[in-house]
Parts: sequence; structure tokens; C-alpha cells
Amino acid sequence: MFLAKIAVFAIIYFIILRPMQAAFVFTRPPRFRISLRTPADAGLHYEDVTLTARDGVPLAGWYIPSQNGAAILLLHGHGGNRLAVMAHAEALAQAGYGILMLDLRRHGSSGGRAFSRGELERDDVLTAVTYLHHRPDITPGGIGVFGVSVGGLFALHAAAHTVAIRAIATDGASPATLDDFPAPRRVIDRFLNWPLQRYYMTMIIHFTRQRPLPTTLSILPKLSQPTLYISTGQGIEQRIIQRFYEATPEPKTIWHIPHSSHASGWLTYPDEYGQRLVHFFDHALAHKEGDDWALPDLTTLSPPPPTPENDDDVNDVAYDATLSMSTANTVALLTMPLIVTLLGAPFWLLWGATIPAQLAALPSVWQLLLTFAGAIVLHELLHAVGFVIVGGVPGTAVKFGFSWKGLAPYAHCRIPIDIRAYRIATALPGLLLGLLPGAWGVINGSLLLTLFGTLMLIAAGGDFAVLLAIRRVPTHSLVQDHPSLAGCQVLDVKREA
Repeated sequence: MFLAKIAVFAIIYFIILRPMQAAFVFTRPPRFRISLRTPADAGLHYEDVTLTARDGVPLAGWYIPSQNGAAILLLHGHGGNRLAVMAHAEALAQAGYGILMLDLRRHGSSGGRAFSRGELERDDVLTAVTYLHHRPDITPGGIGVFGVSVGGLFALHAAAHTVAIRAIATDGASPATLDDFPAPRRVIDRFLNWPLQRYYMTMIIHFTRQRPLPTTLSILPKLSQPTLYISTGQGIEQRIIQRFYEATPEPKTIWHIPHSSHASGWLTYPDEYGQRLVHFFDHALAHKEGDDWALPDLTTLSPPPPTPENDDDVNDVAYDATLSMSTANTVALLTMPLIVTLLGAPFWLLWGATIPAQLAALPSVWQLLLTFAGAIVLHELLHAVGFVIVGGVPGTAVKFGFSWKGLAPYAHCRIPIDIRAYRIATALPGLLLGLLPGAWGVINGSLLLTLFGTLMLIAAGGDFAVLLAIRRVPTHSLVQDHPSLAGCQVLDVKREA
């Protein structure tokens, strides 16, 4: 009976509680205040700006005055702040563009109780565009928008509502609804993952009580502005962005970066990325070149491909050591009975007589759920600790987020790492939060610790899938954490001395 209760709770968690928790975390992202850099560190003059959204929420940002009569609104992704687009701002500002770097609502220094993929966030973009439209240093035909991830989503939807936006560029624009995704191909996607994702997105609407955006594919045919799409990886993001591109009228251009990950194209090819961004806006917006005005030239939105100066700077992908997210979810589900048996059976044999009394002494359900939710966050932080401490990567190379396809939070390492460090970082949460507490609970007769360890090992089911995917990767390999699948890309096999 005890083991059956654990199994039932685990199923309830994966089917009902985990998508609900993920939706709540999405709508209440942690705030990262502006404390590291300002445009002044790049030698750029800027102004502090506070705009007022249509519902009265203050939107904080920086404005770098324009030198060429045109300006770009930069929108960061979920969970970040305006510093996430600092490199883009520097490249565009050095080309003469005015830059408005805005913290999205409920991010950075902006106000707001909750965050969603809704009309309020789209209207925040329109508020920022209105501000640029009234700037004396900006010509009416010189306003563009660049957005990363959900910032790209809001840029596209705002552009469909105003002609004041004359050009749109997006990097990994997020889908607005499940209908923006390609149709599911596998049975497990159609009958498990897709319903769970629809439930997750419904809970986002429930937690924010805001009108959601329509399907992005339904508004793209309304666009008349020049549009640049950037996609990374070779998985679901590339397929989504390709669908967006095909649904968008001319003029348009697209740049696929297959050997990068979500929102990390700048880190992979910083020089080419900056050149492409400047080239696009130079040819899409009216702006000054010296004393003369340059009008849009929509026939040359895409620059000629650059000639690499040093091929050694680019890591080639030898092969992928990955599992699909649906397969990873299946592996995680199949490990549940094994985990319950591994810890539950010995506890039952050693301490079965104490179980009724310990069950009566357990904390309340809400205390248990809050503890478990906090442990899930700690789980991802331990992945990051493994990447940084064991792998030696900088903290800025680790990106936190939530995978719709896997229906789980993640910590993603955006730069290459040694496979041994990658394995340790992958296994660390399951070991420290699952196996050790669970084993200690069995040894000492603590039902609470045993239950906690069991649940955390179940939560580490996706990590087990990753370890399964990379089991045959040679010991001295350099790998890149895959942006959309469970596992990694093997970049290089180091020769042993």
C-alpha cells in the first residue's frame, strides 16, 4: 500500500502538479536587478527611462540617443533583463542607431504582478514604440524592433498592430499557442506531451487572468514590414521558426544557426551576428548616412555570406548523443517502479511497523509540496554548480528556463564542456537530492527522508535519460549540451597522450 501511494503521488505530480508548478514559475519569474553593467561601460551615453503601461505598470529601461535618426527597441527573453541584449545594443549603437533597452513587465526593474504571453505584454511594446515615435531624434520611418525568445513573440504581435514599426528582427521567437508548433509525429506526443503542454499553457492563463495572444501563425500574414528571423539548433525551434518564416509575406529573410542553442547565436558567432543585425536594419529603415538620408533597400536584406578568417575557431559537430524528449519522458516513467522498489522495499522490510505512526507525523500536504517545489529549483541549481565548478565554465554560460516539450525546468550549458564534467553535472542532483537522502532515510528509519529521496530520484528521471544517451561517448570528448534534446553534441575527441 505504501509503495502504491508513492507511485500514485508520483503520477499525480507528473501529470497535474509539475505543469501547474511550471506555469506558476513562468508567470512569476525571479527578478534579476540591474547591477553589473550599463551602456557607459561601452562608452555610450544613455538616459534612464520609465514608461507607463496602459494598466499603469512602470516599465524601466535605458535609452541611447540616436546618431542617424533611427532607433531600435530591444526586448529580452523570459527570466532576464535588459542586460541580456547589451551586446546587441552596443553593435547597433556603434552603427548610429538609437537604442531603447526595456525590462519586460515583472522583470528587472519594471513593475507588474505577473507575466504571460498575453495582450498586456504586446501592448507594452506598443507603449515603447509610441515613446520612440515622439522622440525628436527619431524619424517616423526609422523605428525597428528586435526581440529574443518571448521578446521576439511580442515584437511580431506588436508589429501586426501598428505601421509605426518599420522593421522586425527576432531570435528564437517563442510560439504564442500550441497551434504554432508543428503537428506531433509520435503517439506519445499526441496523447501525453501535447495534452500536458496544453494544460500548462491553460494554467498560465489561469494564473495571470489576462487575455492570451492569438496564434502567431494567424497574425503573420498581416505583416508588411521587412522581417528577419534567426533560429538556432536543429530541433523544434528550427521547425517553428521555419513555419513562421513561411507564413510571413515578403520582404523577409532567415538565418539558421544549427550549431548553437536557444538565444545563444550571439555567443556562437558574435561578429557575424552583429554584422547581420546592422545590415538588416540599414536596409530596412530610413536613416542618415552622413548628411544624407538613406532610404530602405528591401532587395538586399540578407548580407553575403562571410568568409571565415579562422576555421579553428568553429567547433564541428561529429555526431549527436541524444534522445528525443518523448523518449526521455518514457525513460523517466519507466524508472519510477524501479526507484520506488529500490528505496521503498528495504524501508518496508526494515521499518514497516513504524510506517503508520510516521505517516501521521508527516508535515501538511502544502508543506510537502512547497518543500518539493523548492527542491526542484535546487535540482537545477545543482546542474549549474556542476557546470561551473566541475566543468569550469563561467556562470554566464548557464541558462535557466522551462522546456515545453519536456515539461520540466532546465539548466542549459551554452558552451562546450568536457564529457566527464558533463556526466557529473548531469548526475549531481539525483545523487545529492535523491540517492543520498533516500539511502540515509532507509538506514535511519526516516520515512520523510526516504519519501523525499524517492521523489527526487523520480524527478531526476530526465537526467537518467541523458546519462543513457551519452553512455557511449568516449571519455576524452568535448561536448555541447543539446538545446532541444536529451543529451549532447559531440564536438571533438581529444587524443590521449
